[in-house]
Amino acid sequence: MVAVLYGAILMAVDGFVSLLIDRDVISEPDAGPLVGPVMAVTALSIVFVSVLGGLRPAPGPRRVPVGRAISTLAIVYVLSPLAGAIVYVFGQDRALTAVEFFGKYLGSPFVIASAALAGLAILLLPIIDKSRSRAR
Repeated sequence: MVAVLYGAILMAVDGFVSLLIDRDVISEPDAGPLVGPVMAVTALSIVFVSVLGGLRPAPGPRRVPVGRAISTLAIVYVLSPLAGAIVYVFGQDRALTAVEFFGKYLGSPFVIASAALAGLAILLLPIIDKSRSRAR
């Protein structure tokens, strides 16, 4: 459920940021309809795997997973634009287009927001774990 919530918040934040700065999430006109969703699904998949690892039963009290949150943030920050660059280059005739796309979107507010949200979702895992309903 955490990963689904992350995906919903990611879409909402991307929409609001797009309205506030008056810019499309993917600004290349020749990008095609799959580049943005592939980037979002990549980030969602990374968060899902990180949540699965973070909610494993552990002995003792649950600590705040700062290391897991930072690594998830970094992985989303790098792999999301990389996945978008790979999909984007399929419609292009130059291979260096992927490098240009990747470099451009590393500084994108949308990628930065998705990485920050991913780290926040992992930081909140102990609270979410305590609030899970248990059978009685």
